[in-house]
Amino acid sequence: MSVWERMARWLGRRSGTLRETERAVIEDDEIEADAEIGGALDADAPDGVAARAVRRGARADVREAADASRDRSSESVLEEAASPLVPLDRTRALSAINALVNDARELDALRLGRRVLAARPGEVELAVHLAELAASRGDDTLAAQLLDVLVAAPVPASRDSRADAAMRGLVLAGELAERRGDVNAALAAYERALARDVDYPRAKERAARLREARGGRSSLAGATLLADGALAQGRYRVLRELGRGGAGTVFAVRDLHTERVVALKLYHGRSALDRERLRGEARVAATLEHPGVVRIFDLDESLLAIAMEHVPGGSVRDALRRGAVPFVRARRWLLTAADTLAHVHARGFVHRDLKPSNWLVRADDSVVLTDFGLSRRAGALPGAAGSAEAGGEGTLAYMPPEQRAGGAADPAADVHALGATMRELLSQASGAVPPELLTLALSCTARDPSARPTLDAVRDALRASPA
Repeated sequence: MSVWERMARWLGRRSGTLRETERAVIEDDEIEADAEIGGALDADAPDGVAARAVRRGARADVREAADASRDRSSESVLEEAASPLVPLDRTRALSAINALVNDARELDALRLGRRVLAARPGEVELAVHLAELAASRGDDTLAAQLLDVLVAAPVPASRDSRADAAMRGLVLAGELAERRGDVNAALAAYERALARDVDYPRAKERAARLREARGGRSSLAGATLLADGALAQGRYRVLRELGRGGAGTVFAVRDLHTERVVALKLYHGRSALDRERLRGEARVAATLEHPGVVRIFDLDESLLAIAMEHVPGGSVRDALRRGAVPFVRARRWLLTAADTLAHVHARGFVHRDLKPSNWLVRADDSVVLTDFGLSRRAGALPGAAGSAEAGGEGTLAYMPPEQRAGGAADPAADVHALGATMRELLSQASGAVPPELLTLALSCTARDPSARPTLDAVRDALRASPA
């Protein structure tokens, strides 16, 4: 088979990119072209200069044909991606766009990319990629059009490439709005990025500068939660992040209606189980109505957020990170937590996630219980809608064996978690720690629930210990 016949067959292949095997074929074709042309030249006995020139021309023909094939392949990938009947290979589509850009075919990349977006309007990564390309060419109008849908849609709560693209897109939308002189639109875009990450690069500084330019207070250089839900329609401005866990992130926010600072918890997930936990956390805490239970102010299921009492003293976990805690203080925390827990049990609930990070410290040094997302009625199975699908919910270091196995909610599980926290607190307490309390903490964490002391017995022992 001649090199030209091999080249024609190779050009008929469909491929998104020039793979290594294809490069090897090109190199083989060049070698064969050298051999064939060299043989012909030897037969005609040309001089060496002419032979090299012909060889260079043959190589150039092979390379030019390969480049044309690659361009056609990139176009075919994007044409295929524009069909809603074909599953989208996002990585391949983005690579095809980049291949066209690398070949100085930005307009073709934008044209074909927009066809893909027309068929798949929810492709955030593709939209932002094309908007960045349009902006780099100075086409701000097209870039803004590509970002219109993104600016109006909720920012993904996940921590993945789609969420990262959305954040980049919001900042770019703000920059484009600034360039056209629309300060309000620019500030709204930056603040929506800051609502998900209060320290997001470029957004924080730009938002603060725009507020100052409008005569606003730079001390509120956080984010207003806009457009993501009814609760957030301009009402809350993020001040700082308070903590981040497996279920969600808690921010200190200012309620612009009342000018008070509250804690806003945003759940990370969007599943049915996450929604069930959200409702449960808000419903149980609001039902209990006790000074030792965090107060709930508002709930927004579309945003998956709860607005609750802000306890500025931080958590017991925060205090332990700062160093040893005096025994008198540790005892006070344990006793107020046990008293609150007794009220929770008396109302028929089990907390199921007691741990130092869920104990908040008030100004009077009493403890407030928070995070009722895993709480259940006594006797209920874990998981959404009373199913056992989510067995083993909780934090392993404080979870009793029966909870790990997905057993029904039982007050003895909270006694185990209280004992684990007690042991942790007392082991780091300064001053004289009564040995009987250490023994009590150990008995609370017995594997057999029936071998654990009752909550009333724990409270009595804490009250009887010397202050």
